[in-house]
Amino acid sequence: MINNENISGDSRLRGNDRLSWDDFGRTDLLPAGHALGEVGLLFEKIEDEAIEAQIQKLEDTKKNNEIAGQASNDAAAVKETVAFEDWEKLDIRVGTVLECAKVPKADKLLQFKIADGNGERTILSGIAAYYPEPEKLVGSQVCFIANFAPRKLRGIDSEGMILSAQLPDGKLIMIQPKDKIENGSCVC
Repeated sequence: MINNENISGDSRLRGNDRLSWDDFGRTDLLPAGHALGEVGLLFEKIEDEAIEAQIQKLEDTKKNNEIAGQASNDAAAVKETVAFEDWEKLDIRVGTVLECAKVPKADKLLQFKIADGNGERTILSGIAAYYPEPEKLVGSQVCFIANFAPRKLRGIDSEGMILSAQLPDGKLIMIQPKDKIENGSCVC
């Protein structure tokens, strides 16, 4: 049922206590030639200035979101200071990847066989999520720490550490020389 308060205009319609949906198809509710009441706007006109103000507001919000996104991409804070002598203890070298494969039953680990200038070494690295096709790394050169004590991971001795950069979103990318250089070259 439709209440009479919802119908503006003719007093004859207001006189009916109730109208039903079935009444809307009837043509005898008003006499012929009856003048309708004043017609009002259903929607308010939106001026160009109001549209421009809303567009500017959206652009400002977009700009603020981009700035906030850039702020979240800032580099991590610098760790505590270390003595230069401690830095000198690290033996960072360049080697060529001879083999690379995922470690069975380990989602994160890749097993590298590296030509290090003095022979070959095996290094495990937790970067499998970022290199889904490890076989494509064969032939590339990587930087690695050569003088870490061997560490057993998943029953395999890892003889060093592949160096990677961590992006603000957490993604790891191996550090690699721009040009091909001799295996075993020191990074200093």
